[in-house]
Amino acid sequence: MPPVVIQAARLELKFIAEKMRNRLTVPDRLEGTAWSPKVLDLPPGDRFLVLSPHPDDDAVGCGGTIIKLLDAGKAVRVVYFSMQEGDFTAEQRMKEITAALGHLGVKDVRDRRSAVFPTPKEAMATVAEEMASFRPDGVFVPSPFENHNEHLRTFESFLGAVDGMKSAPDAIMYEVWAPLMPNLLVPIAEVMDRKRAAIKEHWTQVREIDYVRVTEGLNGYRAATLALDGYAEAFLHLPAASLMRTFYR
Repeated sequence: MPPVVIQAARLELKFIAEKMRNRLTVPDRLEGTAWSPKVLDLPPGDRFLVLSPHPDDDAVGCGGTIIKLLDAGKAVRVVYFSMQEGDFTAEQRMKEITAALGHLGVKDVRDRRSAVFPTPKEAMATVAEEMASFRPDGVFVPSPFENHNEHLRTFESFLGAVDGMKSAPDAIMYEVWAPLMPNLLVPIAEVMDRKRAAIKEHWTQVREIDYVRVTEGLNGYRAATLALDGYAEAFLHLPAASLMRTFYR
């Protein structure tokens, strides 16, 4: 079994044990615990960094919340760690990415135009640099329960960058390939059409896997769990101290 998979399994077991001991809590401003997801129109804060392993993970995992944050006048920066490769040119892919970001309303983007995912050292340095320059209140990052190696590497790069920081931003973990245990739901019914349109723009990716169907199913399920209409995005929202205590080796 690959080391990264073993590490993910260990993290999941550790997280469940912490939860059973009721040590995992959310910030006081969310007024709840991980046992019962709270519904908020937006996560708390004014500046948000989105760490996306590939272009499209941001749209699938937290695209609706990104739209709502920007519509509310919040600052959002998206960071892509690598580009997908396949039966298409880099120019074609960039056109898709630009069109998708247009639907989301994102203008502040940092991208690494390479199909090769950065090394752990490079990825951690990127996260540290972006946090230092942008100074976010919250960082959207794939959860440690993702069933994808590069999603897990993105999460680990965030952990490494946060380690040792005196004042670190909150972690807002999102789901793409695997459900997480959320403590925060953000309703997105009113912007779902824009999120759906953003995902469809990634047509070289959607033609391989129906990400629109995946997203509608997951977001619909999340809304239904709390009797909400339409769709909702689910997050595990933790202050940096709780994040490090729970997940850092």
